[in-house]
Amino acid sequence: MARATPSHTSRRCAAFLALVLLTIGAVAQDSANVFMLRVVGVQITGNRITKERIILREMLVQEGDSMDATLFYERLERSRQNLMNTGLFNTVTLAPLYITMRTVVVQVVVNERWYLWPAVIFDLADPNFNTWWRTKDLGRVNYGAYLYRYNFRGRNETVYLKAQFGYTQQFALRYKVPNLDRHQRWGLSVGGSHLQQAEVTAGTLNNERILLNNPEGPNRTEWKADVEVSLRRGHDVRHYGRLGFVKASVTDTVVATALDYFDGNVTHTRFLTLGYGIVWDRRDVRIYPRRGHFAELRVDRYGLGFLEESAPGITTIYASLKKLWMPAERLTLALSARGKYTDGTPPYYVQQGLGYGDMVRGYEYYVIDGEHYVLGKANMVVQLVRPTTKRLEAVPMEAFRTLYFALYLNLFADAGRVQDSRYAGQNFLADQWMSGYGIGLDLVSSYDQVLRTELTLNALGERGFFLHFTQPF
Repeated sequence: MARATPSHTSRRCAAFLALVLLTIGAVAQDSANVFMLRVVGVQITGNRITKERIILREMLVQEGDSMDATLFYERLERSRQNLMNTGLFNTVTLAPLYITMRTVVVQVVVNERWYLWPAVIFDLADPNFNTWWRTKDLGRVNYGAYLYRYNFRGRNETVYLKAQFGYTQQFALRYKVPNLDRHQRWGLSVGGSHLQQAEVTAGTLNNERILLNNPEGPNRTEWKADVEVSLRRGHDVRHYGRLGFVKASVTDTVVATALDYFDGNVTHTRFLTLGYGIVWDRRDVRIYPRRGHFAELRVDRYGLGFLEESAPGITTIYASLKKLWMPAERLTLALSARGKYTDGTPPYYVQQGLGYGDMVRGYEYYVIDGEHYVLGKANMVVQLVRPTTKRLEAVPMEAFRTLYFALYLNLFADAGRVQDSRYAGQNFLADQWMSGYGIGLDLVSSYDQVLRTELTLNALGERGFFLHFTQPF
């Protein structure tokens, strides 16, 4: 075998060195081609009431930041979504103003909503609109007035006052401060309410509520108060802890019908509650999201061992997970799962399964009580009318000149199950898997209003047409 001569070795070394230098040069050239931007200022306009620091808190782009152009535009869009999700603005526009090729000023233009809402209360006392519509009983309507002051002092604070009469008499107030400290991480919410009801739910039979009415006065009286402390270090994750007080009483008639309404054969209860929760919210638009994810974990204890009378003595764990994709511009796929686990046997007063806030679509006429439940939802949403914003210059007030609307076709399938260790024998849907399917139209409009019309078919073979006023996810 021929041996390499010194001249051959030198040429190979030179070729190898040249290759290394070319590679380093190419890497350096690629690095030089990365378009770096420096943010030299943020200009905010349109905020007649909202403080600038409230707006800057939601932005992922701040004065003095440096980043490549791709990341800059990603953060610009996420900042716009964060500002819209505060619920303070009709529209938000973020645009870069280039000073040079590598320095930029971010221009933020907001259109503020109307923040003072005195309004008449006309609410239905049934679990949902569809249950009430079966009877159309105006005696099962709550009426009165409430006053919301959003964005109080321009700091995204909320003051809430309520005076309600009719089916349920309720007086309530709440004050919420989401940005207590200089870094706007800590928040505080404190409130209380007093409630009286002549008619109460004392149980379920065939998955329909057993209602007891007292024509001579309230069947239940209730006092509640709570204080909540929240921590939001970044933009997407929020921790909160809550301490509450509950005092309630019912008549002898209620206890005679529902022996476990409180803890044993008693007509009064009093206890403290303690809860912790964490929320991870990365959805694009919270009122009707089309991409992103949401996760929540909540633990609540009812009864702390002191200042109590006939306390429930239970702990509940609630979890929720949602994921949304956009495989095409007009198409959204969404999956969600949620569930609740109860440690201990809950009295009826604090027991809740499916049929109220959470439900399998197609079972709107039923209430399924129990200690534990799971619920899964699948949605395929097709955008029929793109989100559209119109200016109505004829409207005299600026806060109402912006009209927003969008329309979606929603195909869905739900499944759920409730475990009831005590009364499953008299409620045929307990301890059974339920499923519902359907198609609907979802209208999303200004001020976070959602109207859903749905045609459903459930596993019982029942068809229905239902209205809802919340997002379907």
